[in-house]
Amino acid sequence: MKSKTGTVLLALVIMSSFGCKELEKLTQFTMSFNSKITIPSTSIVDLPVSVRTPAIPTNSEALFSQNETNAASIDEIQLQSMTLTIDNPANSTFNFFKSVEVFMDADGLSEVSLGSKTDVVDGLISLDLTTTGANIKEYILRNEFTIRVQTTTDETINSDHEININTVFFVDAKILGQ
Repeated sequence: MKSKTGTVLLALVIMSSFGCKELEKLTQFTMSFNSKITIPSTSIVDLPVSVRTPAIPTNSEALFSQNETNAASIDEIQLQSMTLTIDNPANSTFNFFKSVEVFMDADGLSEVSLGSKTDVVDGLISLDLTTTGANIKEYILRNEFTIRVQTTTDETINSDHEININTVFFVDAKILGQ
């Protein structure tokens, strides 16, 4: 009983000193993951191409611990940003992309859309996707997840394209584990 009373009193002192908004920021952080895919060369246009990343380990417990929280205290995890960047061939652009949609999958869970981009502008070597805002907490709590990239091309691709996928996830944990 003393422990709960002490925790409540501590929370009230902190809230009165910092305010609720400042206190919330103490329980929010980001997690970043990088992976790569290869879009194969093709002479067919307007054909959807789907490529999956290898399994990406989450190491979520360690990341939560670094941020002084745990899985039970996580309220929500959302994709904050996703950037696709062409690594190879050098000097290549996303001119061949007509549209792209990215999905996340984890063992025992249904695939969920993370973000997309339609009407891709010519000349880009880096592409920022519009995120869906889906709560993907359960996917990040798993040991690993995969990302599937589905794209439709609007021109032929003469060589394989290696693309780096950089994701940043926003994590919101409960204040003082409550």
